[in-house]
Amino acid sequence: MSANFKELVDVRAPMTGAKAGKLYNPATTVKEEFIVSQSVSPSDLRRLLECLRSEDCVHSWRNFGPDGTLDELLQWENNHRPTKLFFFYLKHGDEQQLCAASAVAYRLTRDFPHPGFCVLGRCYIMPQFRSRGIYRQILRYRLEHCRTQFANTLNGIHIGSVNERISRVITNHRLPDWSNFIHLGEEDLKVGGEIRTVGAYMLLLPDYIRRIRKSLAGDNAPPCVVELQNALSNIESGDIRNLGMLVKEKFEEAGARGWFDRRESLEIEQLLLFCRSIPLVGFK
Repeated sequence: MSANFKELVDVRAPMTGAKAGKLYNPATTVKEEFIVSQSVSPSDLRRLLECLRSEDCVHSWRNFGPDGTLDELLQWENNHRPTKLFFFYLKHGDEQQLCAASAVAYRLTRDFPHPGFCVLGRCYIMPQFRSRGIYRQILRYRLEHCRTQFANTLNGIHIGSVNERISRVITNHRLPDWSNFIHLGEEDLKVGGEIRTVGAYMLLLPDYIRRIRKSLAGDNAPPCVVELQNALSNIESGDIRNLGMLVKEKFEEAGARGWFDRRESLEIEQLLLFCRSIPLVGFK
């Protein structure tokens, strides 16, 4: 495939069935299909897990033995939280190759009490398919899957990344009808017996942000509330970092001033519980 793959791809979403649209490479005049499946052959899964084990990365599947089966991997994931796995293939003529895998979790943890918060996790692109613009297509597929599952009850979508290239994509993904991810803070992730610090990002749905801002509206707002209003108003600028701690500190200050004595604060409390449950560094 040519180097300008990411400009040529036009993946329709949500994708119907297993297929995700056709790709066209003008250099070879050959159409390629981008195919998504919830199944994978044992040999492809073994190869994927072996690749993961050989890399210095924070992918949680490195905690899972390379000889495991798909059923065991699904059980391993769903013991923690309800999760769907997706395997992405490129089909070129009669040849089909596994190019990536990823997951969508419908809750942060099995016990997290609030619906409408999804997690995009476990994404891994096979080494030979990197730098071809595939990640943005996988991101779009998973976002649309979340919207299909939750419709207008979707509040936020979380993703963690230690890779600067991924962070740049998700904070400026240029996908129609989707907000960008914003930096919540840092989380400590245990991978391969080690603790690795990972950037935590969240895409907050516009309706959810509007509901939060409604609880902040009113005359004579103290400076802490104004600061929080401004942060949420400028959320699409992409310049906000450590939003979790900002919300925590300003919410606590506003509460101490009695701002929420007669105002609904459920949405903010949901967001703060999500931050504590990740957990973000600085949250207890």
